[in-house]
Amino acid sequence: MAWLGLLLVPLAGLVVLLAAPDADVVWEHHPSHFWLVLGAALTNAVLAASTGEAARRRGDARLVLVSLAFLSAAGFLALHALATPGVLLDGPNSGFVLATPVGLLLASALAALSSSPLTTRVRCASCARRAPPARSCSGSWPCGRRCRSPRSPRSTTRRRRRAAR
Repeated sequence: MAWLGLLLVPLAGLVVLLAAPDADVVWEHHPSHFWLVLGAALTNAVLAASTGEAARRRGDARLVLVSLAFLSAAGFLALHALATPGVLLDGPNSGFVLATPVGLLLASALAALSSSPLTTRVRCASCARRAPPARSCSGSWPCGRRCRSPRSPRSTTRRRRRAAR
C-alpha cells in the first residue's frame, strides 16, 4: 500500500503546479544539468552492464536486447550531457537537442523488441558468438545451454538426465 502513496506524490505535485502556476520556477544552470544528465547516463551504463551479465549467464537473447536498450540510452544521454551549452561547447548545438530523442527512440525500439517472441535464428545468433565453436548453434532449437528458452526448462532437464547417466 505504501507504493500507492509513492505513485501519488508526482500527481500531487502536478495538482499544486496547476493550482498555483507562480510556484513553477525556471532554474537553468548548465553545469548542474551536465552533471545530472551525465549521472543518469552512468546509471544507465551500470544497468546495461549488469543486465548484459545476467543475459550472458542465462543465455537469454531478450535480456541482451534490454541491455542494449540501457546502453543506447546511456550513450545518447552522455552525448546530450557533453553537448550542454556553456560547459564544454560555447553555444547551443544540434547534438544537445537531438541526442535525447534519438537515444530514447532507439532504446524504446530495443525494449519493444525484447518483449516480443524471438525466432530461433535470432536467439541462437545472439548467443552463438559467446559459445565455444563446438557448442555453437546449428539453427535447431534448442541448441544447448547457451540458447535455451528461459520459459522452457526442458533443455536443462535433458542435460541433467544425461549427466546422471
